[in-house]
Amino acid sequence: MPIVRKRQIETLQQLSGQELEAFIDSLPAGADSISKLLDFVEDELYDKECNHSLRYAMQFMMENGLSFPKVSSWLSENGGYCDCKVLDEIAPYWREKFGDD
Repeated sequence: MPIVRKRQIETLQQLSGQELEAFIDSLPAGADSISKLLDFVEDELYDKECNHSLRYAMQFMMENGLSFPKVSSWLSENGGYCDCKVLDEIAPYWREKFGDD
């Protein structure tokens, strides 16, 4: 039976104190940048369909000087391999822990 590795984002709710600080320090961009990225992608997909790429996430990263390889790798490792999956697989965990701001 294969070992299923939990995505980092799925354990977010269980983290507190030093573990939460370590998680935030390990992010490829600041927590505020991740929140803004999620908001940007959600706003862009509000009245558009996902083309199953990181088009809007990439646009946000380029406009804000974020490392595309690092951030997109982190998104993919946590199930966000396209814009709609970023919203489905990452945003709920993130917003539950850090709020919807």
